[in-house]
Amino acid sequence: MVARKAEAIMRANPFTYGNPISHPTRFFGRQHEIEQMFSRLRNVEFESSSLVGERRVGKTSLLNYLAHQDVHRSQGFPPNKYIFVYIDLQMVDSDTTPQRLWQRLLQQMARHCQDDHIRQMLEETFQMGFIDTFALADIFDSIDNNGLFIVLLLDEFEHVTENLNFGPDFFYGLRSLAINHHLALITSSRRDLVDLCHSDTIRSSPFFNIFANINVRLFTNGEARHLIASSLSGTQVSFTESEYEIIFHLAGYHPYFLQMVCSLLFDASFENLELVQLKTFLSKTFREKASPQLDNYWRNADDQERIVLTTLALLEKQGKVGERTFFSQRQLQTLYARSDQILLRLEGRGLLMGIDDTYSLFSASFGEWIRHELTNTVHDHQSYQDWLASNKSAMELLSTRAKKDVDEILPKISSRYRDLIINWVSDPRHLITVAELLKGVLGIH
Repeated sequence: MVARKAEAIMRANPFTYGNPISHPTRFFGRQHEIEQMFSRLRNVEFESSSLVGERRVGKTSLLNYLAHQDVHRSQGFPPNKYIFVYIDLQMVDSDTTPQRLWQRLLQQMARHCQDDHIRQMLEETFQMGFIDTFALADIFDSIDNNGLFIVLLLDEFEHVTENLNFGPDFFYGLRSLAINHHLALITSSRRDLVDLCHSDTIRSSPFFNIFANINVRLFTNGEARHLIASSLSGTQVSFTESEYEIIFHLAGYHPYFLQMVCSLLFDASFENLELVQLKTFLSKTFREKASPQLDNYWRNADDQERIVLTTLALLEKQGKVGERTFFSQRQLQTLYARSDQILLRLEGRGLLMGIDDTYSLFSASFGEWIRHELTNTVHDHQSYQDWLASNKSAMELLSTRAKKDVDEILPKISSRYRDLIINWVSDPRHLITVAELLKGVLGIH
């Protein structure tokens, strides 16, 4: 019985990738981002921050970490004085109004408040049938007078900025409370908040000026190794350096994908597979599990971002198998002249790794996924000739040289991305180098 229990503990998989991290002991990395946010809260102005990063990069885990009493107490923010309130805004839908959101916020503030007088005021207010800006100002006046500070941790704040029910008045009011009272906001979103607004009026609002944008990027190599080694501690399982190479090849330093690969590898470690078999199993299984999230990243990229991602995916295909290659900004600009600012944007989203002025995709598996996505013609609903007949206007914009190259390339490209390729090669600055790159990867001689 004891032996079975010991074996069960040893086999208990310490890696998780389905849900955000909820306890500080399981949280790794992000020390720079954490210090930035707490530093802004320590300022006399009690300043707000905006976490920006792709889905699954760890924004919710980071907010959960900040919300934990042990964490903010250790940073000099005692719970009897500082009220940290986490709110998941995925619940905000097309029927949610500012009134309903404020009721929810005040309710959660009351739940975390240790001051009896302020808690009673909060409870009375969120039960009111109507909450106006004057009632909110009165509440925060009382909070200030009692020496309390509120930190609202607002996860997926784009559900508010993109919601038609939340007009300019809501954002002006929230800004006024944040700059005139003991209220700080820490939001999370997949893009800069100003880019996730449902109207130009809101986009130009001074509300967004109160935030410092903090990008939630990939882990460093050290953070990734620390996560893996610490998670394995006490399991009687360890990974070899060859297995670390497989992990980083498939997942890069992306927290979500690291947990995924390590979870698969941990379970496989009890199967006594040879290294080649192990690599095959992990590659196949990881590809199946990671594909929906990689697809999400791709769908949320605009055409310029897709061209840069495609450029890197094609260049990496030409590199040595198993080796991560970084490409210079100058080299990428010869293939796409607008790549400079887009590279910074993609790096900020955690889709690229950057070292000095060189870049690569965050993992080799993302490049493999992109190449397959571009060249998968299985689901095309019409032949290339039929597609060509219905897209004459696009082809007519090309030069004679470009038409010849494109006519060789496009039959091997999914019909969903032929317009993207045409747009890319239509610029004469790119034509020769892009055509050569595409032909080389597609095996056109």
